[in-house]
Amino acid sequence: MLVVLGVAMAFAALVAIGRLMPQGGYDGLRMGDESMAPFSPRGAAVWYEPCGAERVHRGDVVVLSTGKPAGAVGVGGRVVAVGGDRLSYQVGDRTLMLNGNPLTEPYLPAGSQPSVVAFDVQVPEGRVVALGDNRAVAYGHDFPNGRPGTFNTADIRGRAVPKPDWLLVAAGAISLGVLLTLVGGGLGLSALITRRRARTTPA
Repeated sequence: MLVVLGVAMAFAALVAIGRLMPQGGYDGLRMGDESMAPFSPRGAAVWYEPCGAERVHRGDVVVLSTGKPAGAVGVGGRVVAVGGDRLSYQVGDRTLMLNGNPLTEPYLPAGSQPSVVAFDVQVPEGRVVALGDNRAVAYGHDFPNGRPGTFNTADIRGRAVPKPDWLLVAAGAISLGVLLTLVGGGLGLSALITRRRARTTPA
């Protein structure tokens, strides 16, 4: 009975992983500053799903190639505009303007301004604007020329996702299933040996 239960548990967990695990799996890194607080403060672990630009949309937090050292990646920010969009801000406005419409950004820290400077930028095709949620801190690298910088979509390595706790649960289920299978097999083997000894022992 334990063997059947263990095998069934492990199999079910493997099926769940196969169906829920994104192509390419998951990877992780740690935030090196406060540019994405409160979403991800300094030192926080960031899980991300490796993917190309075709699976990234406005509102996603992206992980980008940093170039130094070779192959390194880092959190680039939250995508607020894509190729063809016009993004602007006037001092005193309550929101950024995306294609002439107010941009709702519920992820910004309470009471913060959507930008520290005025700007008006047309995003070229094949590029995105990704800004840190903590705009006052992120200003230095997000606005290199006094207006939002753009990233080449070819540099996008993935998008941030919630911590995949389900994966830890599935791994635990597999481990428990294997343990039950081993225990059940051991008990079954022990019972078989005991019966055989009983048969060969003279009355």
